[in-house]
Amino acid sequence: MNIEVLNLIKQYGDRVVLNIDNFNFKKPGLYLILGLNGSGKSTFLECISGINKFNNGSINYDNKSYNDAKEQISMLLQKPYIFNTSVKKNIIKGLLFKEKKWEELLEKYNSYIKDFGIEELLDKNAKTLSGGEKAKTALLRVAMLETKITLLDEPTGSMDLESTLVAEKLIKDMALDGRTVIMVTHDLYQAKRIADYILYMDKGKIIEYGDEIQFFTNPSNEKVKILLNIGDIKQNQLLKASV
Repeated sequence: MNIEVLNLIKQYGDRVVLNIDNFNFKKPGLYLILGLNGSGKSTFLECISGINKFNNGSINYDNKSYNDAKEQISMLLQKPYIFNTSVKKNIIKGLLFKEKKWEELLEKYNSYIKDFGIEELLDKNAKTLSGGEKAKTALLRVAMLETKITLLDEPTGSMDLESTLVAEKLIKDMALDGRTVIMVTHDLYQAKRIADYILYMDKGKIIEYGDEIQFFTNPSNEKVKILLNIGDIKQNQLLKASV
């Protein structure tokens, strides 16, 4: 689904937190949004999801309004809501009023349930879980919706390394079959591992965009070059070549 962002402005009082002239998520795939705290990453995601209203501009989804496209949009917040019921019921919660057969989808995602180590927790009250276990439960819940657009805000932030790697495989799978996943992360290494495309935000603007190879080897923005030490790397390569 093509997501077209035009002249997007989001303000809190007199403070402008988003100012995006024109950006298109044209191709399906996995987009990672990077940036320092306060750069507007989460706000941008919330505006796309429809849960945060912007002041000016527009966001269109295959030339449709949010109201016409909202059934195909799902979002996982940085601090996801956990229902006061079992882990299993939390995972299938979003499917109870949809046509999809949750039994078949639960079987489809059973390998991830096992790999996450929460198979033995399915009948346990999800409110009693650790932070990492809650994050896994919430990620599985949004994955099972299989919407055309999935928005993820720091989904692996509270997971250990082993669980993070399992989650990354799940997230990559969520971006298959013409679907689009847009994910916020602080982790450059994570972006390098799994991203198809990378956006870098600063002060509410997108200052760099490219596929994973372009972003890490040939960014155009000077701030991003400094962040990635691109100049130092190229200088070292030249020095090595001249020896």
